[in-house]
Amino acid sequence: MSEFNNYRLILEELDSTLSQVDNTEYERFANDVIGADRIFTAGKGRSGFVANSFAMRLNQLGKNAYVVGESTTPSIKEHDLFIIISGSGSTEHLRLLAEKAQSEGAKIVLLTTNAESPIGNLAETVVELPAGTKHDVEGSKQPLGSLFEQASLIFLDSVVLPLMDAFHISEKTMQENHANLE
Repeated sequence: MSEFNNYRLILEELDSTLSQVDNTEYERFANDVIGADRIFTAGKGRSGFVANSFAMRLNQLGKNAYVVGESTTPSIKEHDLFIIISGSGSTEHLRLLAEKAQSEGAKIVLLTTNAESPIGNLAETVVELPAGTKHDVEGSKQPLGSLFEQASLIFLDSVVLPLMDAFHISEKTMQENHANLE
């Protein structure tokens, strides 16, 4: 077993990936969230966990946010936002959901490594995170899509800070909005 220092590699890879994110994409993403009536999130596997965690933060910010596939998720409609997290941008199930949401008039946003993907072609906003995926490990020494999933989480958390200002929400209010049936 090696000494505990692999976190340095991970931090360096995250810095390299996130420093390449286009500021226009970041601002557009934040504005999409601000302007949405309701927000729906989806991803598969570990990307799905990231999508779930962002929906939780959005609810703590006072937004109506839902995780696609949960039994209490309502119908998506016009003026709603559908955020998809997919490294490849081609996960078939997520593409079908994007097509359905688009047919209902919802706006599609994609976090991906591949802007020129089937879901990327449907999305109005694409945030490209140049990281390896389980299909293309180029660009990362970490296995599978770890770098993409980590970068997605940090990107989304970095959006929460300006959203707190935009919604005039304090951390105290967010704590009050945190689940109390745990």
